[in-house]
Amino acid sequence: MGFQQGLSGLNAASKQLDVIGNNIANSSTIGFKSSRTEFSDLYASTLAATVNTQSGIGVQTVAVSQQFQQGNITSTNNPLDMAISGNGFFRVTSDNTPNGGIEAFSRNGEFKLDKEGYIVNNGYYLNGYRMVNGVKTGAEQPLQVSTINSGIAKATGAVGERGIDWSFNLDGSAKVIDPAVKPFDSLDATTYSYTSGAKFYDNYGNVHTVSVYFARRAPTIDPVVPATVPPSTLDVNNWDVYHAVDGTLVAGAPTQVKFDQAGQLTAWSDNTITIAADTSAASAHPQFDIDFTGSTQFSGDFSVASQVVGGYAAGKFTGVSADSTGVIYAKYTNGITEPIGQLTLYNFANIQGLTPNGGNRWLYTSDAGARSMADPNAGGMGSIKSSALEESNVDTTAELVNMIVAQRFYQANAQTIKTQDTIMQTLLNLR
Repeated sequence: MGFQQGLSGLNAASKQLDVIGNNIANSSTIGFKSSRTEFSDLYASTLAATVNTQSGIGVQTVAVSQQFQQGNITSTNNPLDMAISGNGFFRVTSDNTPNGGIEAFSRNGEFKLDKEGYIVNNGYYLNGYRMVNGVKTGAEQPLQVSTINSGIAKATGAVGERGIDWSFNLDGSAKVIDPAVKPFDSLDATTYSYTSGAKFYDNYGNVHTVSVYFARRAPTIDPVVPATVPPSTLDVNNWDVYHAVDGTLVAGAPTQVKFDQAGQLTAWSDNTITIAADTSAASAHPQFDIDFTGSTQFSGDFSVASQVVGGYAAGKFTGVSADSTGVIYAKYTNGITEPIGQLTLYNFANIQGLTPNGGNRWLYTSDAGARSMADPNAGGMGSIKSSALEESNVDTTAELVNMIVAQRFYQANAQTIKTQDTIMQTLLNLR
């Protein structure tokens, strides 16, 4: 009798419907990967039976295998949402200690910050490497962002920070001022030709002002001019530049700035600035240079061509973002974007060897084979799409069609049992 075959078919169809139902239920789950049911036939072993006459004893479910095809990527408004475009899994752990807790892997990039600044998803912590001054350091660990004041105020001219790049056009027709007749006085505009100012920072992030005063001096003859050039040719145009910090004149000789007859800058003497000793931040401020590269002496009004100041004040945390290589940036109100860490991606020789663990996570097993890790966009790993999420790869239309097929499969096997029951009843009714 075929009760065994029909019963195994009912069990297989029921399992198939379970898998289809789970796929449809998770069609909107971020990072979800659909599954399929795989079957094999069953035969009873016997020494007496001939293969040509064996009918088989039914079907069995041999595997429910996940399909890891890429899901669609959609944009979001959350800068911490991250989608993997290509190969790889996020590494997450169940607690925030390095190499602590349960290790799992995920394609769900719905990340957010917890109250301690850790980047989390469904209670698990995203892992990567800390970055200090833009360089990865230490061991892989849960990534944390400082959400308090940045504490990263940097003085103008500090290590890694420029001074002031400041270029001007000085009017070539400006009147020459004789310092012997009119010694420089910042309060007397007749003792200098032009003035301009710039803001800069000390180590505490306090803002100061540096003012520069340009006084045109008498031209001189270039000593390297050939003897054939008439001695009346005035080849070098000279300017003295005086500096004041927060209104206090910087002691020492003025900077000497020189232009050739074409109006191009040829040289300037030492242009190092130090905060005056009587200011509160004097001991906390390094020296910095003012770079006049690009300045000119053309006919026309005095103008500032460019001004770029190094350093910045302290800022408050405003948010985070990520780039395609998985570098996480903290953003602050002072305009600074600081790299604080870089996530890592993992891949496996056999990704279907991973065990689903719920919560959009998989656990590593020996069936997954050798595992590899690399930065996003390197080592065969995919890239990171910030402010984006990878949708479920479930094809709802295909699953609905599969459901109809599975329903017919179930009904047909039920009919097999019903038919066998009718035959059995006929036999029992024989008198």
